[in-house]
Amino acid sequence: MNILVVQNYPGSPPGQLGDSMLARGATLHEVHPLAGEKLPAGHDPFDGALILGGAQSAADDAGNPYYAELLPLLRGFHEAGKPLLGICLGSQLMARVFGKRVHRHSHVEFGFHPLSLTEAGRADPLFAGLPATPHLMEFHEDTFELPDEAVLLMTGEGCRNQAYRVGESAYAFQCHIEVTRDILDRWAVEPASLAANGGADPVQRLQREMEAHLEASLGFADTVAVRWLELAARVRQRDGLRKSA
Repeated sequence: MNILVVQNYPGSPPGQLGDSMLARGATLHEVHPLAGEKLPAGHDPFDGALILGGAQSAADDAGNPYYAELLPLLRGFHEAGKPLLGICLGSQLMARVFGKRVHRHSHVEFGFHPLSLTEAGRADPLFAGLPATPHLMEFHEDTFELPDEAVLLMTGEGCRNQAYRVGESAYAFQCHIEVTRDILDRWAVEPASLAANGGADPVQRLQREMEAHLEASLGFADTVAVRWLELAARVRQRDGLRKSA
């Protein structure tokens, strides 16, 4: 599988999702548009796209002029039936692709939070057999309106829209399922983490929460990555059969 990885921010790499995809033989084609790297002109070379998080706002077109190219690129993936996987900022950008608004949330969510799979989430092939109430990492101050055609898959008390699917292959997570210990160690010492944690020590908080929840989070991400790649493989096989018919 050839997967386009849009790394929207230097401190938000593919993490466990990337590790799991690489371990299953995928090739990851990373692009860093905030650093000036050019987005691909189209989806043809790729079997799917992973859109990662970032500190910037998904609503800030002026500060992120590459959005003008990214949003139609993602729309092209979806219209071709190629899987999308959005994480945090990526989930918000996907909401915009499907015509919805991104806006400031009532508060900053930070740390591992208990979330709940919806009935549709428990039945979704990407989530089948996963814990119904996982503790997953949050680090965001914005949220989004759920696309009209979306199926809500996971919710949280502090922020309702935590995961959704549009069609058969576009998945989005507000939470950070990709985190690893290295990523969280770096996030804990960023100024934004201190502000998000109400002035308390985010290093101590994340150390406690990692001990309690990180192993399960890594397993959750690995399962999602493997099943998403399997979905991309089925789409690739289907398209190959259509071309040969």
